[in-house]
Amino acid sequence: MRAQYRLGIVIAVLIIGLVVGLGVGALLFRVPATPTTTTVTVTVPKTVTVTVTASPTPTPTEKVRIAVIYVTPIEEPWNMALHQAMKWAEKHLNIEYVYTEKVHEADVERVMREYINLGYKVIFPHSWGYHPVTIRLAKEFPDVLFCQGSGPVDIEWPNNVLLYDYWIQEAAYLAGMVAGLMTKTNVIGVVTAFAVPDVNRLVNAFCAGAKAVNPDVKIIVTFIESWFDPVKAKEAAAAQIEAGADFIYAERYGVFEACREAQKKGKRVYAFGNIVNQNDLAPDVVIASVVWDLRPFIKYVVDMVRRGEIKGGIVDWGMKEGWAKFVWNEKLKEKIVPPEVVKKIEEAKKAIIEGKLKVPIYEDWDPERWK
Repeated sequence: MRAQYRLGIVIAVLIIGLVVGLGVGALLFRVPATPTTTTVTVTVPKTVTVTVTASPTPTPTEKVRIAVIYVTPIEEPWNMALHQAMKWAEKHLNIEYVYTEKVHEADVERVMREYINLGYKVIFPHSWGYHPVTIRLAKEFPDVLFCQGSGPVDIEWPNNVLLYDYWIQEAAYLAGMVAGLMTKTNVIGVVTAFAVPDVNRLVNAFCAGAKAVNPDVKIIVTFIESWFDPVKAKEAAAAQIEAGADFIYAERYGVFEACREAQKKGKRVYAFGNIVNQNDLAPDVVIASVVWDLRPFIKYVVDMVRRGEIKGGIVDWGMKEGWAKFVWNEKLKEKIVPPEVVKKIEEAKKAIIEGKLKVPIYEDWDPERWK
């Protein structure tokens, strides 16, 4: 879905290039290592020619005040990825960061208005369900930058809304390759939340990576119908392990506990962390993590605000921009991962970054696709 609506973003930012993604005009922005003034012209096939002018970043002189609203507890990975990036920005970018967690959609307008009334000029409504309120308030407060965490792209967004989402399917594809190459039972699994577009992207990518190296592998996918229910996720993972799964993509919290218990019973079971680096949470279980690194995006936002600009658009960076990362648990890798598997993953990673390997994007869920 997000790969089909990328035109019209003209943002004065620090960039050294735009990348055309998926052959349909996705615009991906990069920040140069040193401040320069550059004009970049990119011809998008079958679309238009886009010109972007970048200007130097001013020296940070005053704090950029940022308020974030989370719909679930802060420890939920989708939230923690942004929280960690904000804590980093506090230290390195001179920002003021405040947040409110566990805000129901029915109450988010009140919370957003409170932050705006307190003078916060950058608001992060970090949930798909918040987007109707974001659109309404963005029109009412054109001098406030709203960074909306996921939402539909086939609608018209106000010019002061930046729409972002976790485009980590490239790293999830690599995780699928590891599972497909290393499974002993030829059964692997995914425990996830809902069959919604952003989740479907990474679940399908994991399945595609596994099937690319092991066409006969069986993949069990369980949707627990909750964004945060560790008990339910643990039960789903336990059922998959009972059915033979020995590698599980833990899109939700709770999977690691099931894997630990299975290991205590002598089973060879491993998992993949999701969104944040979870390797240390269960070092004997998590073989690698698929990481969403929001630090480049936060810098992008802060630099824009310091230049006195408020411009919206759609941000859908990938591995090339450092937005998505595949991070090995080095100790477990040395212990159980064959060198030839490591080599294949590094080769695939390099091919993805160079644009030679295109990870398929499916935003629907069709279980027949991966049988």
